[in-house]
This record gives sequence, structure tokens and C-alpha cells, in this order.
Amino acid sequence: MSRATQTIGAGFKALGGASMSAYTLEFLTQSGSRRPGTTETIVVPHAEMGRDRTCAIRFDASEKTVSRKHASISSEGGQYYITPLSQTNQTFVNGAAINGRVPLSNGSEIQLSSSGPRMRFLAAQTKTSTMRLTQRMQMFASQSLRPYRRAVMTLSVVFVIAIGAMAYFLYQSSEELGVAKKQIAQQIEEQKQNKEAQKVLNDNLAKVNKDLAATAKKLAEESKKNSEILKQVEISNNIKKMLDDYENDVYYLHMSKLVYRFNGEVNSYSNLGSGTGFLLDDGRFVTALHCVHPWYFNTEDESYNILNALKTQGEIVELTIVATSPSGKQMTFSSNDFNYNEAGLESRTYEIDGDDYLVRVNTSNTWKSDWAWIQTSQKGKIKSDAFFSKNMEANDHIYVMGYTFGMSQQPEGGLKPLHSEMTVAQDGLTKGVVKVSGRSFDSGNSGGPAFAVNKNGELVNIGIISSGRQVVGQIVPIANVR
Repeated sequence: MSRATQTIGAGFKALGGASMSAYTLEFLTQSGSRRPGTTETIVVPHAEMGRDRTCAIRFDASEKTVSRKHASISSEGGQYYITPLSQTNQTFVNGAAINGRVPLSNGSEIQLSSSGPRMRFLAAQTKTSTMRLTQRMQMFASQSLRPYRRAVMTLSVVFVIAIGAMAYFLYQSSEELGVAKKQIAQQIEEQKQNKEAQKVLNDNLAKVNKDLAATAKKLAEESKKNSEILKQVEISNNIKKMLDDYENDVYYLHMSKLVYRFNGEVNSYSNLGSGTGFLLDDGRFVTALHCVHPWYFNTEDESYNILNALKTQGEIVELTIVATSPSGKQMTFSSNDFNYNEAGLESRTYEIDGDDYLVRVNTSNTWKSDWAWIQTSQKGKIKSDAFFSKNMEANDHIYVMGYTFGMSQQPEGGLKPLHSEMTVAQDGLTKGVVKVSGRSFDSGNSGGPAFAVNKNGELVNIGIISSGRQVVGQIVPIANVR
């Protein structure tokens, strides 16, 4: 459940009069309209403090040493914690500066910056059902709706538009249905009046179908004698054999561990996803950049934006990747050891606690840089053709292998990449990538190899599986890798 859902849900419970676990802040110094001795009861499980308009505990703009988002108080398993959010202004608990999340006790004194407002944390089981309705409504508006007011308003507008569109669609459908009913009734009447004509038509159709069947049979017999078809069958058999020979060089990628440092604290997470990579005959291990540095590709996720900013500023951000082949061979890589084209991504700024940080992000025009490689001491069988990868023609066949949907599609106790086939949609490159139609790859295929038969009749690697939408896909040509 998301933080927004928990916060708004807690607000609705309190508004409805449910008995909620809560705490009280007693303000010890003058701060805006709050006088010493005034109190404020908090019922939401996560409350941010600062000058930002989205903070549940909001301070006046005159508090210059209070950051826009200075700190947060959250509950977990019945224990309350305070976490500093500002990188510029410190947070104090009982007179001591804190650098990370610390527990709060009944009576703990909190101070936002060395000269900022002070308050006392008072934990208690408060029955919101005993509060006045106006007090509960005020808490709901300031603590639950204020941080997420824009999202709630947006969803409301979208809902109203959707209801209007559905009503119009139903009205139009009913009108069209009425016309269709009249037409069907008229056709039935005409059919009743022309039974004899219908019989003649059916006889003619039967004769045509018989003639077509005879023609189809003759064409089928002739096609068996066609040497070109026999040649294509032979090519298909060779392709299958070559793909089978390449299977042991197509690796399953497991993003096993992420380590990063934020606000001086080192954090780590495990089992972050999967993908595909492959080993070329020159010893290069190749995959997609979004498998190695995913924070460059998901700008909607705040945590990825923070990792992006940390990485760009030279902080510790490292993803450990374990590559396993169907033969059981394993290699372990660090994301920091891969070669990639950082300059090929778009530069932007991202705001954290009121400060702007440089980040690198992927856009619709930078998918051509979705590649990464690392030199290994191993050598595979897969041969690449850089020139061919840039000069393919529409309707050329492309063959791909990869671990679609991760381990969910794999045999028990083993690995075997899934095979699929599609065609080139446009001549050459479009925005630096090969466009394909009839896309048959999905999540888990990312970073896998794409093959095609070159002018010499060889099955060669021409690119890296990157992304797709519905039936159209994108393959980064191997010529882009450098």
C-alpha cells in the first residue's frame, strides 16, 4: 500500500470517528501563529515537517532555518520515529543532532535547526471519536489531504471526464443500435421475399467454393515442386541449428543487490529484477543500459530520481548483477564496471530539499544509447555485424532470444531462453534504433540478442532488445556499441 493511500485512509478513519493511535506535539517556542504551550494532535502514520505547502506540520515562511521539507515523523509497529529530510539544516532530539532515523519517546524534545522552533513529543492513545467533528475535519484537511491535494483533484477531474465520455458513448451506441435493428429487419423481410434468389445464390457460392478448393489443391501440389520453397526450408533449418548453438551464450541476468549512500548512511536492497545479456566472440558481455543503470530510465519514481542524482554527484550507487548461462556458467558484475554512453542521455535538474541536482535521463530521442558492455576473459560463439545492423530493410526477419518474464517461464532446475521471430518495420534506423513490427519480446527480454541472416547467409547478432509498445518494438543496433 502506498504512503498516500495509508495517509488518506488514516484521515478518513479519523474523520469517521474511529479510535486512532495518535500523538501530540506541544510547541515550546513562538513559531508563526503558534504560541508556546499550544498543542497539535497528529493522526496520520507519516507526517512531514517544514515550510513546504504539502507538509502536514507546516511552519511559517519566516522560519528561515527550517527547510521546505525538514524532517518527518512516522510510526512502525507501534513505535514512532523521526527522520531528517534536509541536507542543509540539522534536526535535534533532546539537544543532540541526528543523521538518520531515530526512535521517539514520550517527552522527547525536537528542534528544527540550531535556532529553529522547539516542540515536545507526547505519545498517547487518543480517541478521535471524542473530538468535535470540526476538529476531525480540520485534521483530515491539514494532515491527509494537504500533501496529496493535487493528486486527489486530478483524479476527480479525470473521473468526471470519464463519466461524461461514457454517457456520450452509450447514447451514440443506442442510436446506432436502433438504426442497425431497422436495417436487419428490412434485410430479413427482403430475404423472405427472395427465397428463390437466395437458393440460386447459395448454389453459385457452393460451386465457387468447389472451384476454389480445386485451385487451392493444385497450387499446393505445385508449391511442393517449387525449389525456392525447398531452399527456404533449408535456410530455416540452418537458422534453428545456429540459434541452438548460440543458446549457451545467452545469459539470465539477476539484479541481486543494490547498495547506495544517502545522507551519510549506506543502504542496500536485494532481488531487484531480471533481464538478459549475451557473450560475443570477442569476449564482450553486452546488455541494455536500463538493466545496469535503471535509475536513468524511470523518471516517475522518486527513489530512482534520488539514485540518479546521487550517481551523477559521484556518490556510492552500485548494482550487483549475476549472469548465468544454460550451461551453468556464472559471472558476477558491478554496474560501475560497464561501459556506456552517459553523454547520449539528456541532462536535467532535479530538486531535493530545495536544492537542484544534475541528473541524466532517457527520453524518446535517446533510446539509441540503451546499451552497456564489459570486457571478459570468456569468449562466446555469437558473431556481430555492425554494418548490417544499420542497413537492414523492411520485412527482413529478426530472431530474438531471452528470458521473457524471468524465471516464471523456465523449466524446473534449468535455464533455456525463449525464441521468437519478427520483422523489420522500416528501412535503416529511426532515431538511431531498428524498428520492428510483430513485437514478440516482453519484460525480461531486455538486453537480449537480436539476430538476422546477412548477405553471406550467416546468422549474426545485429542488436540489443531495448523496449516496445504493443506490436512495435525497438532494437539498439550493435553498431551503436562502442
